[in-house]
Amino acid sequence: MKFGHILRFNVVEEWRPHYIHYAALKKIIFEIARLEQEQKQAGAPEGHVLHTDEEPLLHGHANYEMAIAHKENELVAEMDRELADIIAFTLRKEAEMASQLESLDLEVHSLEKQQLKRHNSGRFSFEPPPGLPTLTEEDGLLGMEDKGVQIASGGGAGDKTPLARATSATPNLDPTGASRLDTLEAGGPPLSPLSRTMSTSAAAMRPERIRIWAASKKAANRRRSLGHHPHHSDLQQRFIELFTGLNDLVEYLQINREGFRKVIKKHDKLTSSSLKETYWPLIEERYPEHKKDVLHHHIDRLVDLYSILYENGDVAAANESLSQNLRQHIKVERNTVWRDMVAMERRTVAATVDAGPQVGGRRAWLMANKSTFFLLLCIGTFLGLLMADLFEEPEKSNCAALLAFVSLLWATEAIPLFATALLVPPLAAVLRVLVDTSHPNHPERMSAPDAANAIFHAMFSQVTMLLLGGFSIAAALSKHFIAKQMAVAVLSRVGRVPRNVLLASMFVAAFASMWISNVAAPVLCFSLFQPILRTMDVTTPFAKSLVMGVALASNIGGMTSPISSPQNIFAIERMSMDGLPPSWLSWFAVALPVSFISILACWLLLLLVYRPGLTTMEVRPLKPYTDPMNMTQVYVILVSVVTVALWCANTFLQHIVGNMGVVAVLPMVAFFGSGVLSKDDFNGFLWNVVMLAMGGSALGESVRSSGLLSALASNISEQIAGMDLWTIAAIFCGVVLVCATFISHTVAAMVILPIVQSVGEAMPGHPHPKLLVMATGLTCSAAMGLPVSGFPNMNAVALEDGTGQTFVGTLDFLKVGIPSSIAAYFVIISVGHVLMQLVGF
Repeated sequence: MKFGHILRFNVVEEWRPHYIHYAALKKIIFEIARLEQEQKQAGAPEGHVLHTDEEPLLHGHANYEMAIAHKENELVAEMDRELADIIAFTLRKEAEMASQLESLDLEVHSLEKQQLKRHNSGRFSFEPPPGLPTLTEEDGLLGMEDKGVQIASGGGAGDKTPLARATSATPNLDPTGASRLDTLEAGGPPLSPLSRTMSTSAAAMRPERIRIWAASKKAANRRRSLGHHPHHSDLQQRFIELFTGLNDLVEYLQINREGFRKVIKKHDKLTSSSLKETYWPLIEERYPEHKKDVLHHHIDRLVDLYSILYENGDVAAANESLSQNLRQHIKVERNTVWRDMVAMERRTVAATVDAGPQVGGRRAWLMANKSTFFLLLCIGTFLGLLMADLFEEPEKSNCAALLAFVSLLWATEAIPLFATALLVPPLAAVLRVLVDTSHPNHPERMSAPDAANAIFHAMFSQVTMLLLGGFSIAAALSKHFIAKQMAVAVLSRVGRVPRNVLLASMFVAAFASMWISNVAAPVLCFSLFQPILRTMDVTTPFAKSLVMGVALASNIGGMTSPISSPQNIFAIERMSMDGLPPSWLSWFAVALPVSFISILACWLLLLLVYRPGLTTMEVRPLKPYTDPMNMTQVYVILVSVVTVALWCANTFLQHIVGNMGVVAVLPMVAFFGSGVLSKDDFNGFLWNVVMLAMGGSALGESVRSSGLLSALASNISEQIAGMDLWTIAAIFCGVVLVCATFISHTVAAMVILPIVQSVGEAMPGHPHPKLLVMATGLTCSAAMGLPVSGFPNMNAVALEDGTGQTFVGTLDFLKVGIPSSIAAYFVIISVGHVLMQLVGF
């Protein structure tokens, strides 16, 4: 494997800036090699004709010599800087870890005092080994400080007592039993007074200390409570983390030294000069190789202390126990990087595996050609409806055929959803489904050119701008780690109890959906929880409940704000048809309580179905980010807050800005104009969703302009005549819930919301079109019973571990998704219905 790959895959992520910049140094070497090659070409014989791509950039031998010398000096200067940084970082980290070791030593010493106090009060008892004095308050560990003997704490007078003079030092051993103290004292770095004390007095008292902790463990086992006992997992975790850090620093020294060797080797291989004879001796002289011995000494001390506390003095067992944690730590982190890199390469190359020909009769043929079969079925239905003349007016009949054709294509996904959406404008123009109503008494069917202009005009509406504005905010919040930092800040404070972590994760997913849409929120949350999920098997109940919880909460989070999902944007557009769009505050007043209650219901269902606390006692907490917020992040937050505030005040600013689509331009200009987002970020938007929304707007305009919408509304109004508002809302929400479960939420909203709005306007007495539209719009997000029901479900069912196994499947959605959908449905038609009436919808 190339060293660049080894370096990339094996670094400690937090230390990445302090590793050798191998790629940058190689780039300089390649420049030197290129200049030398051009120098040779410039000095070619007269008869040699250079091709265009061989034409040198510099002319003259002296110029090349100067350029090569400049690059050589640049390479040496860069290597000097790299070496200085590595030396400084190593010294700093070694000092930090040494300080942590001393702190740990002192804490253990303090705990030993507590054990003696318990011993003197009769809490437990033990007999001292022969030849050692009995430890008491006056003549034990407490008294030793006054006599000059200290157990693993500061001081250098460890040879002042007869005990110390009578007992020889027992050196700390590595797993093979060899001592490094002799090496250190002979030719290594000088030992600190504390280290000398550890090698004399503490070693002499080692058997007594082992008996203290053995007796303490027995007493703790009898009480069946660890309390403040040092066997508590927090103290043990500190041992593991320090052991891992020390070994990481040893590997850091090894890999960087190898990096310098590789750079020099590549330089000498590709260029005519040699650094092996001139620069490598300098590295041998200055590189802090001796620090590896110091680090190994720290490791030995740590292992010895761990053995006293946890392994009854068995150094080999302690080393094996800590090394197992080290191997697990390295394995998880390396696998994480490998999986991420492989996944990135697979996405880049878009590699797929051909399933190959299938055999097995008619059923196998249908499965292999399912898309073709559905496409032919949709086309046949479309042609049949065109010839049926369902209405007297040809535009209504053609529009009914168009509506059925597009709806069937969306439902079966015979072709991609956005491709179906792109079919709407040309079909609307060819079938001439639009009607010119500029003269109400004499409506006239538009010609194909006029219909084309009108339909393309309808496609670019405020729905499109709201989507793009929401995507811009989502891109900025995610690119600059604002959304992730906020999520981690919350999750790092919820503790380790699985049910609490699950509930917090669901609320984080819902809150993220509120501002970056429920399309992007699951992706963010799943990447956030990868450190947790990758340490668990796919069959672990907590892993399943976490993935399902994020999916369900993201679906429900699609209700929370007007930009949290595409269906909400369609709902806002339909609710604005009377020229009085709903305010964001009124939307929040309804959606937030409904979402909160629905998430709690889903959480209870997840606990009931999976019981995650039975197999997972604790969840590894996420570490919060400690980096200070930079000015770019402040700017992104400021622009986002101002944009949302303007959206909330849209009711009052409508006479100034026109509609919310105009406000949506603000974050786009602010982020792309300032360089916070780039052209690549713009190209990375979900343009398939944008095209789907534009096709939905075109279909809505076609159905409205042709008169089909009013005809359908009149027929439905006759069927529901005499029913009260709540019953009508419950019926429509139930129909939408079923439809949105089998087709996407966005498609269900595009097809059904215009009909619901027209029915609400046609209701006798005091109509409530906004109430019906918002209720059905919220119900679209509540449909989560199948993997195909929405973007969060699709992301959840596609989430895999490193071996390609999925965490959840269709059965999980049937067990949890359908009951959750029903629970959210009842919350909407009960609590939501009351709140919508209170806000005046």
